Amino acid sequence: MSENMKLSTSLVDLDNVTSKVDISEFSPEEIDNMANLILTTGGIVKPIILKRTGIESCEIVTGDFEYHSTVKASEIDPEHSGMIRGFIITEEQEENIRKQQEILRGLDTPIAESPEVPIDVQESQIDLTKMFNNLRSSLTKELNSQLDQKLQPITTKLDRLNTSSPTNSQPQINNIAEEKLENIESKIDQLLPKKLPEIEDILNNQLEVIRQKITNLSKQEALSLLAKTQTALSRQIKAIDRESNQLQRVNLLTVETEAEIKQALKRVFNSTAGGTEAWKAIKYWRKPGKNLTWENLENSAKKGHQDKIQRFSDGIYKKLKEIGDIPD
Repeated sequence: MSENMKLSTSLVDLDNVTSKVDISEFSPEEIDNMANLILTTGGIVKPIILKRTGIESCEIVTGDFEYHSTVKASEIDPEHSGMIRGFIITEEQEENIRKQQEILRGLDTPIAESPEVPIDVQESQIDLTKMFNNLRSSLTKELNSQLDQKLQPITTKLDRLNTSSPTNSQPQINNIAEEKLENIESKIDQLLPKKLPEIEDILNNQLEVIRQKITNLSKQEALSLLAKTQTALSRQIKAIDRESNQLQRVNLLTVETEAEIKQALKRVFNSTAGGTEAWKAIKYWRKPGKNLTWENLENSAKKGHQDKIQRFSDGIYKKLKEIGDIPD
């Protein structure tokens, strides 16, 4: 084989790569998850396959998901290399490369067909119960988060009242504060015992319904139903996570430290990348004579704009919108 026909990987600038598959064809959550994994590990483990369309430009043959995930990683963290490793092949090699891939895909172990026999309910009970437990846990966290949100303004007001009041009126104020807090605690006690058992009952009833449904089904039918149930539960858990994240958004008008921004980024994206730049942008627009708005923050991410914040990119701006709130 001639030297120029040997396969070897190269690092290619993302700006020189094009994909015929739009990013919208993939799940945004899977793209974000892979992007954060790329940042954590320092790169992607599976090289993509490219063919040249110009002196420096290339087009993806296979690996569109890997490409879009790497682009996303560069948006999240501007310090990421902006490069992707891939095989650059010739037109003569393309057909044989595709044949290789077909063979490799065919080596995946198929799932053996099972005989059409009734399924034992206990056989698939563990995974499904785990899904319900996860959902129950998410709902509990959501309730706790809602309570924290409700209590925080009251606690803040009491703290302000405590620090701004004359010393001679302090005992009276303390009594008022204690009465209010006792009233709040009473309402919380009424809320939690009512809501949590209701959630438990709903989930347990649904679980029992599903168990009854699969009892008289064939194994394949039962497994199919369980798979659909798990998918539906996963969607519900993700929806609850989104609601929880919404409730835990950081107020950008009052946030006091860079650490709070990084903590919120870590909670949502499993990474603190971009936290320092986001904090710089927030402080810039909170200066006297400035106005902290999403529009102004977006301008600070634009190249060439007079209010551009160094290293504050569009990717960081989008992350900040996910974890932050600017009340009207």
